[in-house]
Amino acid sequence: MNKTFLLLFFVLSCLFQISKLGFCLERKAHKGNNGLKSHRFLSVTSFGAVGNGKTDDTKAFLKAWKAVCNGGSRDNRQLLVPLGKTFMLNPLTFEGPCKSSSIAFLIRGNLVAPGYTWHAGNYPAWISFDSINGLVITGGGTIDGRGSVWWRNVQHRPTAMHFNNCNGLHISNLRHLNSPRNHISLSCSENISLSGLNMTAPSDSPNTDGIDISNCRGVDIHDSMISTGDDCIAINRGSSYINITGIFCGPGHGISVGSLGENGYFSAVEEVRVKNCTLSNTMNGVRIKTFQNGSGFARKISFEDIKMVASQNPIIIEQNYHNRGQNGEVSFEHSNYQSCHVNRFYQTLSGGNGRGVKVSDIRYTRIHGSSASSEAITMNCEAGLGCVDIVMDHVNIVSAKSGHKVSASCQNVHGKYFDSLISCQKKH
Repeated sequence: MNKTFLLLFFVLSCLFQISKLGFCLERKAHKGNNGLKSHRFLSVTSFGAVGNGKTDDTKAFLKAWKAVCNGGSRDNRQLLVPLGKTFMLNPLTFEGPCKSSSIAFLIRGNLVAPGYTWHAGNYPAWISFDSINGLVITGGGTIDGRGSVWWRNVQHRPTAMHFNNCNGLHISNLRHLNSPRNHISLSCSENISLSGLNMTAPSDSPNTDGIDISNCRGVDIHDSMISTGDDCIAINRGSSYINITGIFCGPGHGISVGSLGENGYFSAVEEVRVKNCTLSNTMNGVRIKTFQNGSGFARKISFEDIKMVASQNPIIIEQNYHNRGQNGEVSFEHSNYQSCHVNRFYQTLSGGNGRGVKVSDIRYTRIHGSSASSEAITMNCEAGLGCVDIVMDHVNIVSAKSGHKVSASCQNVHGKYFDSLISCQKKH
């Protein structure tokens, strides 16, 4: 017993010393010059950026970017947005390719959009990054889209940040506020990691998705909080091997695959895993939505260890989805704005027979919590197509209202369920 106690004391002492060392190093990193060695980063202020929140710093940022992107040495491939300043930027694009295989963009301060609107048809994104490999964006700063000037009366609204053809992209430790439309759009890219993000917009702000993904392969999103007016995460056509873990979502419209097949397009999504997520007071929980006149498939998708807290519609498959008139869409999916170099398989299979998007091999495992509506599961699949190989394993959802019951509704669904409180499928 004494040996066990001494061993435990020794381990705890070591852990304390390690944590103390880490705290000291963290404090040291935050001292002086934003905690950075001045010769390792190029600050936007060195190129004329003012950072008073009113002066247009767009040209200074572009000059700084040109220096970093064209710089091949280690000392000038890292760009700093310094702490304690607020930089107002008009719509701009950071373009590559760059000489270095890795570029760091450290946002310690704040970026704010103009307090007025612009023609989103010409500039569908406020801040764009195009054709930049190995881009790392981090720093703990804030990106404020000032979306309130757009939400009421403007029909077409821009996304806040758009990343196109940015392979090996890493985004972490940033706060995103009030985008005019979706906060982050990812397109035509591979091997992406997003983590430590905090996204916030009012629950009634239109189309303010947290993260939109299209034509991407190998995307890892984890350990983030998303509270917006639309989908926390939306996975659109041409996307595969998407891994989503540790997300707190709410308010918002939940985590969605789709919508797929709009305007008769061929749309394909596969190999999606959503795990260890909490959806609180969302309009929807986990959802798959496809248009009737499209074609393609949504397959090999799993939702595991999901907690619902008073979600209005916890589990949905809608194979006859209709956009109910929300405006503000400026789509990157079918425009010339993005130039895709990946997922050509999905793009060339565009036979477009209009018979519907096939939904198959969908797994719901250990889904628990509460539903704000009486119908916890809704699966509305087409008669001529159906949803195939739908499996529910330990799906236990109760009513958020004491004393009330919940039900499930399924149309043309083929699959089975195991140990679940509610289901409209055959028990295995």
